[in-house]
Amino acid sequence: MNKYSMTYNIRWSDLDANGHVNYSAYVDATEELLYRFFSEQGFPPDVFLKLGIGAVYSSITANFFREVRVGESISITYTLTGLSPKGVRWKVHHDILKSNGKKAVVIDMEGIFLDLNSRRPTLPTPEILAILQQVPHSQTFEELSEARFIR
Repeated sequence: MNKYSMTYNIRWSDLDANGHVNYSAYVDATEELLYRFFSEQGFPPDVFLKLGIGAVYSSITANFFREVRVGESISITYTLTGLSPKGVRWKVHHDILKSNGKKAVVIDMEGIFLDLNSRRPTLPTPEILAILQQVPHSQTFEELSEARFIR
């Protein structure tokens, strides 16, 4: 598998005051994709909550190429572009494609795992790390440093 993907239908509530898809709707859809992937691997969101661990974004970069309108169906791909050895830090890449296959948006995200009680970065469980390692890797995959996160 080169990429993991899902289809998303643009809803009226995804639009901003200008009639464009609000960037936060794209981010929300990519979060849905992340949790869908983990759920398909037997690790649904409620397991994260029981463990007191959450995946949070520390950086989001979006580049917009084509307008997407209400009612359109888009495809969102998911690849892992970076991971630290112990898994506390990770990077993912999303291509958001219109139904004609043309690229509408590219979103790159960097994230960490957060201890929901202490609100500090934490190591993922071995199960979470194993699932994260199953995310299709990009051709530009890199090993990330975790020095500032692990003490």
